[in-house]
Amino acid sequence: MKKIIASIKHNISHKIYFWKWNNLKDKLIQYGPTFLVILILVEIIEHLALPFIFYYLGTNIHDFFYVLIPAPLLVCLHFITAPIILFIYIKIISPLKKKKC
Repeated sequence: MKKIIASIKHNISHKIYFWKWNNLKDKLIQYGPTFLVILILVEIIEHLALPFIFYYLGTNIHDFFYVLIPAPLLVCLHFITAPIILFIYIKIISPLKKKKC
């Protein structure tokens, strides 16, 4: 039980640290605006959209998805959201880059 509580505390402190201005500014300087936009979108989608998606799936598909509603707050789900956001970003940006050329 102590490990679970320690893990939850670590995840919450990590999420709070991510949204501090100095951290975002450091990421902007280190990786550039593209990476920062993708990183912020991943965090927003993970914490706001996934619970709604799990609720929708629980209502329409199977009741098990109701159990997953609090998962984005307790567990890092970047392995799901990061590829989705990256592919969406590439689909949006690639036609815009072709028009510039």
